Amino acid sequence: MLVTLGIVLGAVLVYFVFFHDVLKNSSNTGNQSSVSATGDEDYDTFINTENAIMKIVNEKFYKEVDAETMYRGAYSGILASLEDPYACYYSKEEYQAMTETTNGEYVGIGCYVAVQKDSNDITVVSVIKGSPAEKAGMLANDILVKVEDTEVNGTNMDYALSLIKGPVGTKVAVTVKRDNDLIELSMTRDKIEVQLTYYEMIDGNIGYIYVASFYKPVPEQFKEALKDLESQGMEKLIVDLRDDPGGLYDVAVEMVDFFIDRDLEVAYVEDNTGKKQWSYTNDLDTFDKPVVILINGNSASASELFTQTLREYNKATVMGTKSYGKGVYQNLYPLSVNGAVIKITGGRYFSPKGVCVDGVGIEPDITVEYVKIDSSITDPELTDDNQIKAAEDFLNKN
Repeated sequence: MLVTLGIVLGAVLVYFVFFHDVLKNSSNTGNQSSVSATGDEDYDTFINTENAIMKIVNEKFYKEVDAETMYRGAYSGILASLEDPYACYYSKEEYQAMTETTNGEYVGIGCYVAVQKDSNDITVVSVIKGSPAEKAGMLANDILVKVEDTEVNGTNMDYALSLIKGPVGTKVAVTVKRDNDLIELSMTRDKIEVQLTYYEMIDGNIGYIYVASFYKPVPEQFKEALKDLESQGMEKLIVDLRDDPGGLYDVAVEMVDFFIDRDLEVAYVEDNTGKKQWSYTNDLDTFDKPVVILINGNSASASELFTQTLREYNKATVMGTKSYGKGVYQNLYPLSVNGAVIKITGGRYFSPKGVCVDGVGIEPDITVEYVKIDSSITDPELTDDNQIKAAEDFLNKN
């Protein structure tokens, strides 16, 4: 079993067209699930009904039926009945592709997407520079409508992303809705290597680090960024988590570890039985300078955990707008019969003070609404972003 802490922001879970969820290792990792229903009349009825439906469809349906597609629909239907927005069925190949992305590398088109809570639209949050998606003309706020001839708008995001991913060099057509227009974008899948952090100095002594997600390469990249910025005279820090959908739970814990003392509580998860499992810091070195964390409505899961924990330890001031609000985790269960994996929500996670952000989000200490950068500025600086500028001004005054 694997525990996942992801968001339905997905590629904004922003997931990557890539995937997004947050994986946490468990002592039960790899357990194979099976069902024994001897003597269960309801289960027997279910199996008999399923067999009867399959027989009728195979014999009477007027079109040729793809058995694999029909079976997958049955598996997905069971999970859909849970009304769990994070539940999903992965084929063996899909799961292998998903786990590859937690290493910061994948084959796909190169964009971040999110599921909008109010509409269930799968929306592009940002496009990776130089990626097939950028070359094809995909833009932030495009809504995914179709992949090839398959409608994906309003479907499970994991399913949509599985259609987009594929072997290097193969083509894929993605139809997006932009304003009121439908636009078909043709692109060639490629290997996407993503630098998940970006950093630079602002105004002499303020460091800036952008974190795109919480995947395995991030702690080392973040540590190197801190080291370099401090060598340049950094005295204060802005950590930009806007549009960060989260990532690996263990990475969130490791990131918190850079800022608070050893052997302190970072978070705990609580399963369906009420059992709690705590995580603690273990690093002796801590960054002890003024910090501002920037968040917005697409900051979710692991990025929210990082933010809430640092705020509770008075290690950061939070600026921007209210975060997404995902405080539940998912378990991944391998299926021995076909190598597939299912994902279902297993419980909630909490900050050291017992705060669960699910459905609530994090209200910033200082609210700063984002103002789009003037299009006349052809080569904007970081501080042309009004939220970054507000963080800079705050740090200069405090």
